[in-house]
Amino acid sequence: MRSDFPPLAIRIWMHKLKKGVALPAATLEKCLLNKMSSDAASLSVANACERGILVPRTEGTRSKRVSLAFCQKLSSLTIPANDPYCYECHLPGDLKECPACIRTFHESCRRKDPEKPNYCVPSDKGQPYRLPQNESDEEDENPTEDFPQTPTPEPLLDHNSNINEGHVTSDTPAFLKHESLEWDDDVFFVSERKGSRQRKQANVKDEHQTNLDSDTSSELEYCTRCRLLKMASLHNPPQLDKQELASLLKYSWGTHHSWLDRDVSKYMAKNWNDRDRALVKRILFKTKILGVADIERNIASKKYIYLTEFLVDLLDLQHNIAVFYGPKSVEYTATKWLLRDVTHDIREIRKCPDCFRYSNEANLSSLWFAKPCLQRHELVFAKQAGSPPWPAKVISVSRRKPIKYDVRFFGGSHSRALISERDIIPIESDIQSHFKPKNSKALNAALRELQCHMILSHYSASQFGFYADPKIAENLIQVALSHCNESSETPQSTKKRKLNSTSSNSPVPKRILPVRRCSIAFRSEALQETGSSYADSVIYQNLASEIIQANEELVKCQGELAVMRQKLEAVKRKRWCYLCLKEAAFDCCFTASYCSGECQRRDKRRHQATCKVNQ
Repeated sequence: MRSDFPPLAIRIWMHKLKKGVALPAATLEKCLLNKMSSDAASLSVANACERGILVPRTEGTRSKRVSLAFCQKLSSLTIPANDPYCYECHLPGDLKECPACIRTFHESCRRKDPEKPNYCVPSDKGQPYRLPQNESDEEDENPTEDFPQTPTPEPLLDHNSNINEGHVTSDTPAFLKHESLEWDDDVFFVSERKGSRQRKQANVKDEHQTNLDSDTSSELEYCTRCRLLKMASLHNPPQLDKQELASLLKYSWGTHHSWLDRDVSKYMAKNWNDRDRALVKRILFKTKILGVADIERNIASKKYIYLTEFLVDLLDLQHNIAVFYGPKSVEYTATKWLLRDVTHDIREIRKCPDCFRYSNEANLSSLWFAKPCLQRHELVFAKQAGSPPWPAKVISVSRRKPIKYDVRFFGGSHSRALISERDIIPIESDIQSHFKPKNSKALNAALRELQCHMILSHYSASQFGFYADPKIAENLIQVALSHCNESSETPQSTKKRKLNSTSSNSPVPKRILPVRRCSIAFRSEALQETGSSYADSVIYQNLASEIIQANEELVKCQGELAVMRQKLEAVKRKRWCYLCLKEAAFDCCFTASYCSGECQRRDKRRHQATCKVNQ
């Protein structure tokens, strides 16, 4: 399949040829000189005339001046059966058709991994007042070489994400973020070995690796969209229905949709009439023109079942914008930023949907990080330079050596970091021993949040899930927090409090034992009291939650019963037709009522024997 007509010319010409206006060929070529060379502009006008997009029109009988205008008969246009522009670089050329859909792509633009783009994503870090650099600022004769595949960068630590920042070279623009190395979606526990985990998902990942990363695989014959949809169910988190998925996508889209100031459908509706819009749609686009309003409508109507369906819609949106505005336009660069941020959110949702939802609902609860997730997170102490070991949750673990842990810390702003394996320590069950006088306030606050999370972990995670009652969840958090505040006293403070109470009760002062022996004795006694009170409080909290839930169900049933009684009383007060049992409109006598005169006439023979009026 061969096509050399640049799609950007249609948008530029339409501003000059709106509503059937005709212009000379030289004027149309001059309009394209800002975007391409003179030879390419002349070739574009010739190709448009050859395909029937531009038709000659004679202006006046004397001048014999020939001008060009858009074809007004849409049925006469020769439209290819497949998309004439590459789905990856969005340019024409020698294209290969996808066997499953109408999309096409170049051989050199084909992705080995459909999850990763074949271009560098410009970063907005350090560039608050200027647009990012494009991947290539030089014109190239071969359009398929504008988007070279990015080599794998050397891993460097980046802030608060799993995205690595590559080295800046002469061939790579500054401030570029690349996709990270492969990371484990499963939780890897420090106390376990790598090979001891038994998960059936590993076989699936091996199959996925064979199908997508091998050049000889038959999956490479399909376009990126079809390959992503084939793996949609496998890459979707388990126990994530479309209602909860719509809520998570609403958070992500509401944060990142501001990258797009305008889309194709909004631009065409604002500047062109219906006939011109229909002409451009028939020439350029083979699929539905998705816009920002369409994406928002799909999220609101809960159309998406899998995360991948939302991603492929954004890829279609990016393709339409690139074809319409050009692959080097500001609008297309904004779609790269949008895809970068949304793809990062999709990775976070795949790792743990509950963590993503809790972080976006942080304004509803101050201790959102202490809520347990359906997916189990290991609790560790992570050591960073210049700070003591800090409690944290393990989000994911890198596959390649040196092994690094992606952790999120308790307390403060709940920041994230990549920590080496040697700086990870598993958390013991005795958290009380980590409260020390030399600890800072921030560390003690993090330890209290950790202790609250461990208490809440004894409850079912469904009580904090998407369909749970937020009032019950907040009540459980407050109960756990009050227990943490009571038990957060250090052993030395417990010892001093007991010594003061003993000395105040006895009139005769007694000899105080050495501090070291007293601290050991009182420490063991305090730990025993704390353990027993902790077990009793957990049982009490479980019973309290069950009683609260049963009480709410009882109140709900009582309300429904009261409504049914009111309806029954209303039905009893109504009059009913003596013949057809419909609601009556008038009374014949004390014993009979009718809905209409016809029913009264039909029932006259039977009722006249007992009618009180006729007697």
